[in-house]
Amino acid sequence: MSGARRAGVGGRLRGSALLAPHNRNPGSGPNGFQNNKTAAAVGVTRARLGPDRRLELSGHGPSVTLTRARLLAMRQHAAMLPIACVEGWSTSDQHWSGLRLADLAAMAGLPRASSVLVESVQPPGPYSSVLLRGNQIHDPRALLALRVNGADLSIDHGYPARVIVPANPGVNNTKWVHRLTFRT
Repeated sequence: MSGARRAGVGGRLRGSALLAPHNRNPGSGPNGFQNNKTAAAVGVTRARLGPDRRLELSGHGPSVTLTRARLLAMRQHAAMLPIACVEGWSTSDQHWSGLRLADLAAMAGLPRASSVLVESVQPPGPYSSVLLRGNQIHDPRALLALRVNGADLSIDHGYPARVIVPANPGVNNTKWVHRLTFRT
């Protein structure tokens, strides 16, 4: 089994873990690694992610709205990071690329932001938003990821954009991001 599909910790209790992937086959290719929840399982459909989808940045001053094409045209950064689930599994490092959260904070008028509220198109629920701290925003590996392993994110891995932050539990690497609200 490839490292990208290898389960981490878990042992005999893994099957009872609430958010664990329960041995789902993640497929192959650039997006062929585990995730704890599929788009369908949380009510995210392709219609909710259509071509009119925009990313909204808020902070100091007027909000900034960006299309995926504009995001892709901006300077991209990369980070090798795993997804580590609190339910006892993890992936090997994946090659993520996208925009640094610190750069987006500056674009929103708050280059020294102390937090960011990350919101998903996912219907309201326990993981449809997360509050990241300033040290997470300013880590140069913290990204609004648009691609993984050289390919666009799959819908199950958060297309059109997700956050990926070092040492952040997988459920807090919010998928299907549509709004970032930076704060001081």
